[in-house]
Amino acid sequence: MRTVLRRLLWMPVTLFGIALVTFLLLDVVPSDRAVLELQQGQRVHGEAQVAALRALRIRYGLIDADTGEPRPMLARFGSWCARAATFDLAPPGETNERFRARFAQALATSALLGVLALIVAVGVGVPLGAWWGARAARGSGRLLGGIALGLSALPEFLVATLLLLFVGGGVGPALLPAVGLQSPGAESWSGVARLGDLLAHLALPVLTLALVPAVTIARFVAEGLGRALDAGFVHALRGFGVGESVVRRRALRHALSPVWTLLGVLVPSLLTGTVVVEQVFSIQGFGRLTLDAVLRRDVATTMASTLAVAVFVLLALLVSDLLHRAADPRVELDRR
Repeated sequence: MRTVLRRLLWMPVTLFGIALVTFLLLDVVPSDRAVLELQQGQRVHGEAQVAALRALRIRYGLIDADTGEPRPMLARFGSWCARAATFDLAPPGETNERFRARFAQALATSALLGVLALIVAVGVGVPLGAWWGARAARGSGRLLGGIALGLSALPEFLVATLLLLFVGGGVGPALLPAVGLQSPGAESWSGVARLGDLLAHLALPVLTLALVPAVTIARFVAEGLGRALDAGFVHALRGFGVGESVVRRRALRHALSPVWTLLGVLVPSLLTGTVVVEQVFSIQGFGRLTLDAVLRRDVATTMASTLAVAVFVLLALLVSDLLHRAADPRVELDRR
């Protein structure tokens, strides 16, 4: 309990530091949102261009409306902190209610992808790691180790591209849908048909996100099981005549303990992977929302996305440590 309270108390300090660094990095970018919006919008020149640029920079809080001078970075950061304290995170020109709805929908889409990918990764990685660890010294185990090492090095964009080519219809017939999360006209279908259509659209993105985490979990379980089978307690169990199935089950339970900590590390990788996956498969999720905000120099949306990711990662690390402690009471989370 003391560890949970201490980490929760330190979380606002950590979030403040992350927000300050993110705001500083966005501030040193050569161009701002006003310049990009003016370039992408109506072409104006001369005094009209200067006036339009000044109006946009006043709107986005980049310059002072009275003096026309650029506002210092710390002053703009202070204004953002004051708004963030009241959960007013919407960019200029958008109501807070509309922004929250748009943000929540994107976050829910990416959360669905991430949770399903994590379930698939654990469901495949743990049995595969148990099989691999029991045969590590054999030829099949060494062959699987080489294949796993190669798969773990594949980036998400390459996996997604290969799936699009060979499963999504790039080469040959399309076995699974590869764009979006809904087929055209699916709104009029029955509930069961819509669910089946959603699962079909989720297959390729989830598989792309789950491949590398599944291989990583399998490697952790296999290495842990290999060490556990050589541990003293396993030899003692065999010496007492305990059956081999019971011995392997006890060893596997011992090997699964570090996986809880690994899950906390995999959460950030799944979050960053959604940026690539949602872009490749044309999914309007949190990763694509954040990427579009960065490209548009949308400071408000980028800051909100950064804080959401930071909170999620900090909580995931805390939960993974607590699960590790629950699985292995010998683990000490707070030694002070």
